[in-house]
Amino acid sequence: KTFDVKVTSLYRMTPETYDRNIFHIEFDTRGTDLAYEIGDALGVYGHNDPSQVSDFCKLLGLDGSRLITAVKDEQCQTRSIQSWLTHALDLFGRPSKRFYAALADFAADEKEAEKLRWLTTAEGSAEFKERVADTTTYADLLLEFASARPSFLHLVDLVAPIKPRHYSIASSAKMHPGSVHLCVVSVEWRTSKGELRAGQCTRFLSSLSIGDRVVVSVKPSVMKLPPIDSQPVIMAGLGTGMAPFRAFIEERAVLKMQGAKVGPMTLYFGSRHRAMEYLYGEELEAYHADGLLTNLRLAFSRDQKEKVYIQHRMRDDSELLASQMLGQDGCFYLCGPTWPASDVKDAMVGAFTAIGGVKPSDANKVIETLKESERYILEVY
Repeated sequence: KTFDVKVTSLYRMTPETYDRNIFHIEFDTRGTDLAYEIGDALGVYGHNDPSQVSDFCKLLGLDGSRLITAVKDEQCQTRSIQSWLTHALDLFGRPSKRFYAALADFAADEKEAEKLRWLTTAEGSAEFKERVADTTTYADLLLEFASARPSFLHLVDLVAPIKPRHYSIASSAKMHPGSVHLCVVSVEWRTSKGELRAGQCTRFLSSLSIGDRVVVSVKPSVMKLPPIDSQPVIMAGLGTGMAPFRAFIEERAVLKMQGAKVGPMTLYFGSRHRAMEYLYGEELEAYHADGLLTNLRLAFSRDQKEKVYIQHRMRDDSELLASQMLGQDGCFYLCGPTWPASDVKDAMVGAFTAIGGVKPSDANKVIETLKESERYILEVY
């Protein structure tokens, strides 16, 4: 189910001079029946850049204003070519081998047809992988293999639809009724030809203005607060992996205001520089001063000579980790990139064996048991 929501706030959280654009965005959900739980993700249906689409139409000799009726996603739709390519088809997404093979059937030039078919074979797999790594798009292929000109109806059939991109919700509905917040980092890279590219949905989100309308959906997640409010919560977030933990903290802040007895909360937050990327820093400091956020452990990896990461801060806290996880039914959560997951696990295992009395041979089994009981949760990407 999708919902039509309105942008009410959008601001950059990192300095303009910093190479990472991390921004906070809020949507008004009033008048819709959008409801979300703590830890859920918001699916955002982004659009392609209209100017890029116009350029593509010119290069391919397409009349962007021409209306086309076709079936996509089991729905019969009539749209202009410009609208199909902007709002419905993932023109700047990465095609599968199936598209290469299908495009070969339309190539009038036999050499182009051969090349497209070769790329789908075992012999062509190395170059195919290079193209995938270089983010070769549907548009790139249609421009490169100029003799392959499927009809627009065939393109509607062959090009994948724009799918929602999912972002962890960074707010508690209890604290912000009628609103949903995201924390997003703009994704940009250069191709092997030096061309600057941007992630389809982060580019779409960062270019929005107050009052713009966006289509969204809600996706449940494994990132749930423990069932008992007094259970300890230990959170480890890197960069925008902070998003669900802001929601966790806000949820418990509301519960505490309502008189509930809430358990201790520990946050390990990591990014490169405190001055550049201390996301929601003022809020976190306030929650820490208030005592809701019992422990605030910060790891800014590049602010000193030797790199400090969240797993280093965790290693310093073996006693806390062992006592809360083994003795108080604590729950541990890691959100962010995949790379620290094994180091974080090693820090937890180290705490269990050094302080918690767990035999080294049993430590992995203990972690697996915690995972099965949803007390050791990873959301890594």
